[in-house]
Amino acid sequence: MKPSPKVIFDCYLTWLINITSALLTPAYCAAVAVYGVALLRPEGWAKRWTRPLLLVVLTIHALLIYAETVFFGHCLVYSPFELMTMIAFTVMLTYLIVELVTGEKGTGAFFLGLALFFQILSGMFSPDVSVSADSPLLEYAVGLHISTAIFGYTGFTMSAVWGVLYLMQHHEIKANRFGLLYNRLPSLGLLERMSAVAAVAGLIFLSAAIVIALLWLPQVIPGFTYYDPKVIATVIVWILYATAIVMKYGMHVDQRRFIIFSLAGFAGLFLSMTIVNLLLSGFHSFR
Repeated sequence: MKPSPKVIFDCYLTWLINITSALLTPAYCAAVAVYGVALLRPEGWAKRWTRPLLLVVLTIHALLIYAETVFFGHCLVYSPFELMTMIAFTVMLTYLIVELVTGEKGTGAFFLGLALFFQILSGMFSPDVSVSADSPLLEYAVGLHISTAIFGYTGFTMSAVWGVLYLMQHHEIKANRFGLLYNRLPSLGLLERMSAVAAVAGLIFLSAAIVIALLWLPQVIPGFTYYDPKVIATVIVWILYATAIVMKYGMHVDQRRFIIFSLAGFAGLFLSMTIVNLLLSGFHSFR
């Protein structure tokens, strides 16, 4: 008896998942190694291979996310296995956006190493999770909302890292110390620009997450309310980052002031992800 198209497609998805899963971690390791060599030897062979290898890793990872999303029937936000691999992908994609805009590759080894860490964590959890048939997380609107929020939070976190590096570099220069930190890090202007680009990317994705939450989540989540503490905290974070970006591009404030204000936004994000989630979760405690 000839197998049905669905059976054939499921076999294709299983094959794609197996192939991309096998290739992904070695590809991450290779990318981290090449970026590390390029950092230590900027004039060597490795520099010209960094971005092509980054694009290869992103392509493999995107194919894996597509195959697993279709095969499991929901966005990859349900289990630790799924969340960790999504975070790894968002770190890589956000870094690529910043690298394309600024042309700076000096911090690539660190962020790709961070993505590799999350991908290894993902492999420590089993992908075979028992999914409750009535879980709101199976709704594509909820999955898309969480996915875009992860992208936004990743952008803000990476922006904060570059912001802290900016302040460290600024402190070293003010103290007339020109050591290893000064020689290895990008210039102050580049660090501030990288932080700003990541913040803009984060704001765009968080805006999409908020729009999805306001338009579609009331239809699929019982007990949804616009006065949920997490919704209010997220809007406050959005306002802080939007203000910081307007200050930079509209009011042209100095670099250090922008960095400090954007870090204040990240502090609000941290409080939203910790205290608000733990003590005032509201409908966001669904599973």
